[in-house]
Amino acid sequence: MSIGRPRNNAHSDAAKEAALQLLTEHGYAAISMEAVAQHTGIAKQTLYRRWKNKRDLILDAFVDDANRMPPAADTGSLEEDLRLYLRQTATLLNSNCGVTNRALMAEGLQDSDFLKELRERHLIKRRTRLRDIIRRKHTHFTEEQETFLVDLALGPVWYRLLVQNAPLNDAFTDALAHQVTRAARELETQTS
Repeated sequence: MSIGRPRNNAHSDAAKEAALQLLTEHGYAAISMEAVAQHTGIAKQTLYRRWKNKRDLILDAFVDDANRMPPAADTGSLEEDLRLYLRQTATLLNSNCGVTNRALMAEGLQDSDFLKELRERHLIKRRTRLRDIIRRKHTHFTEEQETFLVDLALGPVWYRLLVQNAPLNDAFTDALAHQVTRAARELETQTS
């Protein structure tokens, strides 16, 4: 049984929103718990009772924001489901969420514990959603084959976002969905 006042969800939401805004505007290194406190008017002690450091606050904020994506569609067509999923992903990454993703990945390259937590709390969920789309049509694929198709779908998205800083538009995502579907068909003929 906990003792004391319950958490104020309005404070938590305001702090997470401020953390994402500051991250987008100034980058990961420029954020501090003090900056979030000043931005929101919430006492630093209140923030530290909820999160032990800025990393935990930013990760909570990001995961909450990124997981708002609606469930994956089930149209009965692998290519159409992939197309819709990749378009949703592109829309998300073309927003401030893409800026946040780049900042978090950059931090993850410098802090392996942070990258591990980001992977466990967010990236694995995204990969699982995509794997589920593939499994609906191809129940007999091995885990290795599923992983290959997930990597084939997400690798170019991350490359464009992190390296090229190129647009993630419908033409790109539709072509990618088509290529992943072709690869799935090829794998199916190899395993039949």
